[in-house]
Amino acid sequence: MAGVRFEIGEACYTPGRRILRGVSSSIDEGGLLLVAGPSGSGKTTLLLAFTGVLSNLLGGVIEGSSEIYGVNPLDPSGFKSVPRVVGAVLQDPDRQLAMPTPWDEASFLLENLGYRDEEVGKAVEGALRRFGLLDKAHFHVEDLSSGEKRRLTFASAIVHEPKLLILDEPTASLDPWGIREVKRLVEEARKGGSSVIVVEHKARHFIGEADRLMVIDRGTVKDEYGPGMALRDEELERLALMGIDARRPEVREPQRRPDSGAVLEVDSLDVGQIEDRPLIKEASFEVNRGEVIALVGPNGSGKTTLLKTLIGAVKPLSGSIRVRGSDILRMKRSKLLRAIFYIPQQPDHLFVASTLEGEVKEASRKGGLGFAEAAGMIPWYQELRSQSPYRLSFGQRMWLSIAIGGCYRPDVMLLDEPTAGLDYRLFCTLRGFVERLREKGLSILIATHDSRVVGELSDGALMIEDGRLRWEDRGRVVETLEHVAGVLI
Repeated sequence: MAGVRFEIGEACYTPGRRILRGVSSSIDEGGLLLVAGPSGSGKTTLLLAFTGVLSNLLGGVIEGSSEIYGVNPLDPSGFKSVPRVVGAVLQDPDRQLAMPTPWDEASFLLENLGYRDEEVGKAVEGALRRFGLLDKAHFHVEDLSSGEKRRLTFASAIVHEPKLLILDEPTASLDPWGIREVKRLVEEARKGGSSVIVVEHKARHFIGEADRLMVIDRGTVKDEYGPGMALRDEELERLALMGIDARRPEVREPQRRPDSGAVLEVDSLDVGQIEDRPLIKEASFEVNRGEVIALVGPNGSGKTTLLKTLIGAVKPLSGSIRVRGSDILRMKRSKLLRAIFYIPQQPDHLFVASTLEGEVKEASRKGGLGFAEAAGMIPWYQELRSQSPYRLSFGQRMWLSIAIGGCYRPDVMLLDEPTAGLDYRLFCTLRGFVERLREKGLSILIATHDSRVVGELSDGALMIEDGRLRWEDRGRVVETLEHVAGVLI
């Protein structure tokens, strides 16, 4: 029995500027619909359209019909019932979380739906425990890691046991261990009779379990694959060209140049916030000129703390850090920015202007790179130059932050999860961008749990395990990450 049906003839945010055309599907109770497509193809607009958010909250226009377990979300009166039957996880946790603590966040919807206090307490406690957040129930959300914020959005989405669970790019900021938990969540929701819609660039994580794969590009359905789908190599290649990652990552030959000389030297480094409890102990490694190194480990293992220590934002507990032979702790800030530049997980932290054009001009001025060259690092600059940087997609905002760092032409660039939110087409463009930076002699250390970065972008891999940092074979790292995430293809 179909629990969800929608037929969207047309949908737009502004009359006359159509985003979707002729998109329809149905999902049975316990069914899983996987929606894939390149960035900007209309996937998120589809979610907003058939749930009624586009027409009832955003002033958009929809021609068509929709039904979610007996609720007509396109009708204003029916739309009021949508929060009872739908749970949603958005792509960017920071744009979804609204309350100060995990307990407040998870209880907010229940209180608004009229649940009794004892019902709220029981449901919230169970949801936070399910996602390992009960011991942080009363922490401020800004004190949570990115992975913990993502888990909080899951807890808040399922706390009322919705009949339809919507996940928009759920793997964007999760490590493979977190992806495995998401897949387990999807499986449990389906066993409970809930329908599930997953919108995902990395289709390979769900393609083995989905009942149907819908491929959207430029607002229309380009392909649909039904139950028992077995995609041939040529189909996987076509999907990759569209930006859909539906195959296992390759492991390319490294381009490391060991004779080019060490640019970053780390010796006997203890990393952490508490002196007697370092996250990483006695880390020693070198990064040569023009090398790209992947830094891999589970969320909470210390990847971000290590990067912040390398730029002096977190004081090392012991050990030394040198860039081109100079101790970073003795450098002035202006010199440090040109020696080593950090791109955070939240790209918005680097933005200072009201438009993309203003952002590029400011970075060009401060970094000393010519404006034309700075703008040329952004493939979609001309199309979006008048747009606020904060209105760009998450992947575009991350790309912009990397371009800002490039304007300073540092010796070493530190990237913290740079591929979150990037479809495969943009990932390949980013790979080309990084290769151009490498050719100019820039060394890059990338904190990641994306096996594409390890196999297709890096020259070497550093693995954090049990508080220790070691070099590891890239192919073995890719296999480990894919196995943990439960990729079936």
